[in-house]
Amino acid sequence: MIEANKNMSKKIKILAETLVIILISILLIFGFLQIAQAPLKETIDTFIFQKIQEKNSDNHLPAIEKKPTEFIFGGDVMLSRQVNSRMTKYQNYSWPFAKIKDFLRTADLTIINLESPFAVASDYFVPTGSFSFKADPKAISGLLESGIDIVSLANNHTLNQGKKGLTDTFEILNENNIKYIGAGNNDNEAHLGEIVEINGNKFGFLAYAYPDDYSIANEKSAGIAGMEIEKMREDVQRISEEGAIAIVIIHAGIEYVTEPNGQQINFAHAAIDAGAEAVIGHHPHWPQTFEFYQNKPIIYSLGNLIFDQMWSEETRQGLLAKMSWQDGWQNIELIPIKIHDYGQAEIITDEVEKKSILKKIDAPEDGKILKND
Repeated sequence: MIEANKNMSKKIKILAETLVIILISILLIFGFLQIAQAPLKETIDTFIFQKIQEKNSDNHLPAIEKKPTEFIFGGDVMLSRQVNSRMTKYQNYSWPFAKIKDFLRTADLTIINLESPFAVASDYFVPTGSFSFKADPKAISGLLESGIDIVSLANNHTLNQGKKGLTDTFEILNENNIKYIGAGNNDNEAHLGEIVEINGNKFGFLAYAYPDDYSIANEKSAGIAGMEIEKMREDVQRISEEGAIAIVIIHAGIEYVTEPNGQQINFAHAAIDAGAEAVIGHHPHWPQTFEFYQNKPIIYSLGNLIFDQMWSEETRQGLLAKMSWQDGWQNIELIPIKIHDYGQAEIITDEVEKKSILKKIDAPEDGKILKND
């Protein structure tokens, strides 16, 4: 019995000693790890810091990639004459845009050429055949519902109602937070342009038109910006110095043809040479050809967007230009539209007609003249 107790005591002692040894080992290992952890962490941190320094020598954080900016450009929008008659008849002043407004609103920025001045307190009847346009201020609803952000006023109809019509137009656009370019109370204002900051970029818009007459603004008189290349160069340079991406809009060319004339080409090339990233045109009432000059897009004419020229297929057809910018132009698509009932635009879905329009201006069948997907 005594011998059995001795054996039990011996086993307990051995077990206790084993447990002590295990505990001491654990403590030693834990202490070693604690000592080793600090230099290891320092080594990892130093490595990461060196890599960040190598990538950002100026010690700034890595640049955040900017979100793409989507644009839609449209051609001539005339809200007078038969277009106004239809709006009055239907008692719907956004009627011209009813079938395209949802699409226009998908862009971050939507820009059109406003071909008719607004007039306050006036008789808005303009007979067929007259080229002296004036629009009812109620028609601003179509622009608002379509999400139109900027209108070019540099065209041959902006002064149709004289200085009063011009100032009325400024007032109505300002009241509705729609920016305008290419016209002003004097030459300086007409050339000022607009800079819009969006998605981490600044975009500067400038607009010019061909007339060389009373409609051109000067130091003392309201009007539009004319197509003077030297002044345009100064404008583009100023916009660029303000950190903005310059986009130039022109209203010029021979009506009812698909090819640009010398003035359009020379002015557009000069704009790109001056630093503009794109040139967008209208006035000929037909879609015209395009080109990439110094890898920058020039679309010479988008044709009509809202107009009452129902007397030919070509004047009823136009283009919307959908363009995407992210550190350069990524995608550009020309989307054919057609005008119905003297003033309502609709995107063409018939593939045969769509391809026919695009073929006339040497564009691909899908309208995608630039693809970087």
